[in-house]
Amino acid sequence: MRPRSDLLLAGTHLISMDPELGDLPSADVLIRDGLIAAVTPHGPSSYGEREPGGGHAGGGGGRPYGELEADGVEVVDATGTVTLPGFVDTHWHLWNSLLRGTVGDRPGADYFTVKRALAPHFELDDFYWAARFGLAEAVSGGITTVHNFDHNVRGPQDADANIRAHLDSGLRGRFSYGPPDSAPATSTNDLDDLARLRERWPADRLDGRLDFGVALRGPYRTPPEVYEREWAAARELGMPITMHCDRCLREEGCRECGLTRLEELGLLGEDVQVIHAVHAGARDIEALARTRTRVSLSPMTELRTMGFPLVTELLEAGVRVSLSLDTLAMPTSADILGHLRAIISVEAARTGSAAVTPRRLLRMATLDGARDLGLDDRVGSITPGKRADVVVLRATDVNLLPSGDPVEALVYTGQIDNIDTVIADGRILKRHGRLLLADDEQDPVRMATIRRDALLSRAAAAGDWPQSPTDAGEGSLP
Repeated sequence: MRPRSDLLLAGTHLISMDPELGDLPSADVLIRDGLIAAVTPHGPSSYGEREPGGGHAGGGGGRPYGELEADGVEVVDATGTVTLPGFVDTHWHLWNSLLRGTVGDRPGADYFTVKRALAPHFELDDFYWAARFGLAEAVSGGITTVHNFDHNVRGPQDADANIRAHLDSGLRGRFSYGPPDSAPATSTNDLDDLARLRERWPADRLDGRLDFGVALRGPYRTPPEVYEREWAAARELGMPITMHCDRCLREEGCRECGLTRLEELGLLGEDVQVIHAVHAGARDIEALARTRTRVSLSPMTELRTMGFPLVTELLEAGVRVSLSLDTLAMPTSADILGHLRAIISVEAARTGSAAVTPRRLLRMATLDGARDLGLDDRVGSITPGKRADVVVLRATDVNLLPSGDPVEALVYTGQIDNIDTVIADGRILKRHGRLLLADDEQDPVRMATIRRDALLSRAAAAGDWPQSPTDAGEGSLP
């Protein structure tokens, strides 16, 4: 891992997402040892003149920067920037990031057909570089926490490859252990390996940045002898549960998700995260609210293949809602601000609800996501004492000017290209708009391309994939 950096971001417009701290139009944010050490209104510098956007190491002697003791840190002139907590993604199938470009609108190239054709051909390095590629795009988009919902764990080594990739990326998150893709309904997750996971990966190896959960299929995909055993094992291990809510996802006229049955079975609760719930009816939503079950919405993939995400209905019922990308294979991208813009536009047309505002959406993408993953005591807001997961955007870019409310400007016109700096746990992963790699670190984008091409070749040799892109465009996959 690259070392952490001690920084003072001086004069930034801070959108802290901390309900007590609020917004500061000109703030100094001190980062030390991976923590938000202090936040104060911007004060005069004793360090002399600096070029805008530049920085230098502070002098010795404990000289203050405004009210902050900032000796020995790099002072960055952050005037003309907006600073936010890092975005939190609460449901992302990192393993199939390599499928980007193979999924599309061609006949036979839909997501599920491609996934089922290629999943059995993944090798260990494919899992590692698929995750590293997805996490590199996360960094580019200002996402500092990712919940890796892995529904193609074919053995303990596959799980370990994903965990190593997450730690190597520098990001924070959760790894949720699922079954192999297209596993028989009668087979459980590898519960024995799940129980051993913490032995292989004790806390001192996880750098305080990763925890574990369980990705389950639930009662609409597995019989009672499977889901009852899986739920009991997860709860005995104290691991949070995540599951897709898609009982009738692709059935025309679907009007409810059957979540009331899950409530009756005792399967909902604060330790459960439900994904999508696009077809939830009023009784489903009431069950979610009663049991304090969390919901992760993936608006871009839901709009593309499922229906309208029920943002307004869930919020108005008091359900805890967070946001996620789902997959890079649809294709989607890590442009969170673009996703927020789509949500607010769709909800304005669909419901006209006043509950979905730019600030509420930014909270869903930061603090609410951290709460979903049980991390809100560590991240989700720029609060002194929390970990330094920080995103700095250039507010002087043309698409953000002229600006009134910076929150509205970010949601309505912000772009991924505005992101200048991304810091995760005090480590700078992106600066001046460019991803940073260690000197001996291989480029995840290049490696993902190599692994994807080799994956397609293996699948083609086995007869599970067309021999050429032209073939893929003309007919259906096997």
